[in-house]
Amino acid sequence: MTNIFIPAWHYRAPGIVQRTWGWSPVEEMILLSLDRSPGTTNDVSQKLKIPRQVVSSTVARLMQFGLVEVRLSPQPVLVTSGIGHDFIRTGRALPERTADREIGISVVHEKVGLSVFRTKDVDIIPVTKLPARGAIVRFPEGESPETHYSMMQRVNEVMVGMLRPGEWLRGVQANSSFLEAKFLVLDLDEVGAGVFPQGASAELVDALKATVKTGVLPKTITPPPERPVSIETRLDANQLVVGAEEHLQRFERIVGAAKSNIFVLSTFVASQSDEKGRDRRERIVRALEDACRRGVRCHLFFGTSLDRAKHAAAMQELYLRLSDARQTRGYLLVQRDPVESHAKFLVADDGRDGAAVLMGSCNWLHSPFSAVEVSAELTEANAVAEALDLLREIVSKLSSASRTVETLQFMASELRRQRTMLATSEDAQAPAATLTILHAADHERLLRVAAHEAQQRFVCCTNKVGANMVPALFDPAEVAGRRLGDVRIYYSRRTGPVKRGHVTKHRERLHGIVDLTGVPEPQLHAKFLAWDSDHVVVSSLNWGSQSGLEDNPMDEIGLHLEGPNLATSLLEKFEAELG
Repeated sequence: MTNIFIPAWHYRAPGIVQRTWGWSPVEEMILLSLDRSPGTTNDVSQKLKIPRQVVSSTVARLMQFGLVEVRLSPQPVLVTSGIGHDFIRTGRALPERTADREIGISVVHEKVGLSVFRTKDVDIIPVTKLPARGAIVRFPEGESPETHYSMMQRVNEVMVGMLRPGEWLRGVQANSSFLEAKFLVLDLDEVGAGVFPQGASAELVDALKATVKTGVLPKTITPPPERPVSIETRLDANQLVVGAEEHLQRFERIVGAAKSNIFVLSTFVASQSDEKGRDRRERIVRALEDACRRGVRCHLFFGTSLDRAKHAAAMQELYLRLSDARQTRGYLLVQRDPVESHAKFLVADDGRDGAAVLMGSCNWLHSPFSAVEVSAELTEANAVAEALDLLREIVSKLSSASRTVETLQFMASELRRQRTMLATSEDAQAPAATLTILHAADHERLLRVAAHEAQQRFVCCTNKVGANMVPALFDPAEVAGRRLGDVRIYYSRRTGPVKRGHVTKHRERLHGIVDLTGVPEPQLHAKFLAWDSDHVVVSSLNWGSQSGLEDNPMDEIGLHLEGPNLATSLLEKFEAELG
């Protein structure tokens, strides 16, 4: 017997599986009957010709969910409650019944064909028990190891078809997961006979067949980088948030509606003694204090690794302030290590089984709220779930954030499963739109595409212009400006080696082609790109001073939104802020 040893990652974690039950026609008939004609169980049994025992048990279930109640006057009768009445009149689906159970998940991810196996279907050995010589494929040098987050993403690949009818995987308990490098052991004699473990990818099968034929060991492969994926959603122009005051109001509204979880990622954190913008920033802290008093869990993060100790100390001050509002442990999940991302997030449940996300330029825990900010609010379930996945990936690098990672995973899973039922009247009225998530390196590619394809206008706002301003922004804008009559770049600050004279020379060079406008007051902290009538990118990236890197995709996050008159609406709001 000749064995081949393939590098692999072994992942174990408790999984939470939820079973759901809908409502039977009998239950719906009884609910409708009591809505039309209140009565006793005997009345319903006789009217619908259903056995009395069935009516009694069904009414008990309906009462458990608050859909049926007892009215005592003028005589005791069963009647549809206000909640049940609303469900019937609005056409909403009745609330599902659910039950959770815990299962053990154990999978193996190999590096030659990127297959994912159930551990019980394959043989694996620890790295320490690898033989001194033989057919050994080594782990790729220099490649980042798998993470708990990446393995969580792969679990669903093997769970499909393994669950009972009516069950779905809510997620895994990240704080109890286990990840270890091992080696997958395969018998080449069995491979030669065409026997492969269940779940083997076509790439693994082909590689092993080639090894049997040639004797040359296969090579590991690296998963290709993910390209932006577009999803259909619904978005209204009012969900483009522009200006400091509107950001404060939106924060207070979203945080004020939360009942279970709030997540804030701010690049920086202001000290409680920082006087700049203190009155306005106090509104942010008070909103979080009120949430803590209501028993809402607050998950707080900062992004920058610059002046790490300073921002960690400021986060500790905020923790102590919020702790006074809620003395119970577990309601404040405050991280004092940076996640090393420039992205900015506000996420909260909406108290109605949905959630809201604000992403854009605003540093919620640091901003003095005097600059012009631009963010996008996502409320449609599928779009929110995508945003939760992004935040989960950003914060998952902190081992102390396992509880937050788990909560985000469960929320996203629930939203995706129920997205057809969670459409609110506001979502239904919003026009259809397309959302594309941009990682760091995607920004420059899209900006250049927009510069070549824009037909009416091309407008970019960046907080700073810096050393790379010409190739990153000015050159693409010039391409657009030689075709279009409306090409504008707005900025407020210069950084790095760039002086006022450098920008002045480019302004003169681009005169009549690109309108290059410096706006010292109000400071423009917004980072957006808008072209034609329908295309908007709301981002954390300073287009004129930073370049997104392929090897750090989560450093900057942008939302490319395409929908009716989104660019027109954003520019109208932006120009109003400039006065």
